[in-house]
Amino acid sequence: MSHQQTGYQYASDPRADSTESDHKINAQQEHHFQRSHREPGQLELGLTEVAEGRTDVQRSVVASAGLDHSRFRSKWQTIRPDWLSAVIGEALGVFFFTFMGTAATALFVLSAVAGTEYGSFLNIALAYAFGIVFGIYMAGLNSGAHLHPAVTICQVIFKGFPISRAPLYIVAQIFGGYIGALCTIAINRTPIFAYEAGLRAAGESAAIFTSSGPAGIIALFPAAGRTYGDMVTNEIIGAFVIGLVIWANLDSQNIFTSPVNAPWAIGLAYFVVVSSQAPGAIALNTARDVGARFACASVFGRECFQPSKYTALAALTNIPVTIFAAGLYTFFLSDSRRPSANVSLSHHLEQDRKNQLAAESRHEELMLHRTRTGSGEKGGSLFRTITGRGAPKAE
Repeated sequence: MSHQQTGYQYASDPRADSTESDHKINAQQEHHFQRSHREPGQLELGLTEVAEGRTDVQRSVVASAGLDHSRFRSKWQTIRPDWLSAVIGEALGVFFFTFMGTAATALFVLSAVAGTEYGSFLNIALAYAFGIVFGIYMAGLNSGAHLHPAVTICQVIFKGFPISRAPLYIVAQIFGGYIGALCTIAINRTPIFAYEAGLRAAGESAAIFTSSGPAGIIALFPAAGRTYGDMVTNEIIGAFVIGLVIWANLDSQNIFTSPVNAPWAIGLAYFVVVSSQAPGAIALNTARDVGARFACASVFGRECFQPSKYTALAALTNIPVTIFAAGLYTFFLSDSRRPSANVSLSHHLEQDRKNQLAAESRHEELMLHRTRTGSGEKGGSLFRTITGRGAPKAE
């Protein structure tokens, strides 16, 4: 029995009398809404689309049509502001990170209250780790996946990211954290509000705004038994580790990373830090902390911003620490004279070759001046080359 091909056509389509092959060609060229059914042996549309083009997969995927290839999409892409996709990407990326982490925290806290004890700090750490991985995949192509105000500031300082766009990114990141935290409350509102009501009825309203209280599910509060010195140290070390890992994965000359494994390496860094340091209260990300704290205030009141000393600590400590980590990696661990990791980062190869040649030329120029004048001479050629100052005046 022969295989009968079927095709989708409108009854009013003037091409109804054309052959099936003509229909396929025209549908692809004119972005017709429908498409022909798949050929024998082709994989159907879906997750199998990631298999197309792989050398180890000798199967093709049926060509997509629909809105993916519609005139509407083409027209929309021509009028859509380029910053819009970036801003939405940043908001969605932080949303993933915040929602997954706070939802895991809700499971841990609420189950402990109910006496069932589902979840643990391990679950929370994994949720934050996978949240940041999925967020990077979601936002990477559109915004660069900063997903962190401190990373955006570092991009401005060290990479020349437009300073005019930085506020848009930071606001979008905080908004994503706000929505993510609200969604956690939305899916757990009944047990959360019951827990809150029980504490208020027992005269323990202050317990609401603790790390184990209902407000503490989404907002961060000081850890019991820890001094501010402990919590500052905890925040500094955690932010420093994550900042170094992020910047190492942004190094296009690093042969140990690639665009494929960088999201997972960064996610693993979050997992290690959260799983080991969360009991001491740790924020790590201003967008997650500030966004979730505003969400907390929207539901539980302004007490979510108390104590103000800890609120400032959680929101701001990671910013200078991340800048320091990026500076340390840039000036002490990386070298612009190294060749690009051309196998894993081929899209950077040409620019990195130019940068490498420029760095080598500059290095040779500085060494030549140093040889001629001597490095020990105060105000010598090396000093003047670096600072841009003129030659010393003759006596």
